[in-house]
Amino acid sequence: MDNLVVKQTGRQGIEALLEIARVVQEQLQTDGIPADQARKVALAAADQVRQNYGGTEVYIPKGLALVLSERDWQIWREFRNSNYDALAKQYDITPRHIRRIIERCREEDFLSRQGVLFE
Repeated sequence: MDNLVVKQTGRQGIEALLEIARVVQEQLQTDGIPADQARKVALAAADQVRQNYGGTEVYIPKGLALVLSERDWQIWREFRNSNYDALAKQYDITPRHIRRIIERCREEDFLSRQGVLFE
């Protein structure tokens, strides 16, 4: 099932663009932008996505930086190469989970400091 690729064509593509607009509008309203203004900006954002990527297949990565929580970054800052068990106890999660968090943070930290080799 992981290898299944669903093409967003026809009606599904329109629904994807409307979902983008909905999410943007919702976030703007959460940030205090009036509903009518938020809707206008959200539709413009969805239209820009359509103009930039319309007719192409787009892969949307999970984006580690977006899913790493502040707690995960705090764990990373407190990590001392061998204190998995202490961190697990402190944050009430398993040492294995601590290892996964450290691995994700290490990767994101490395990528953020890595220069661009090819444009």
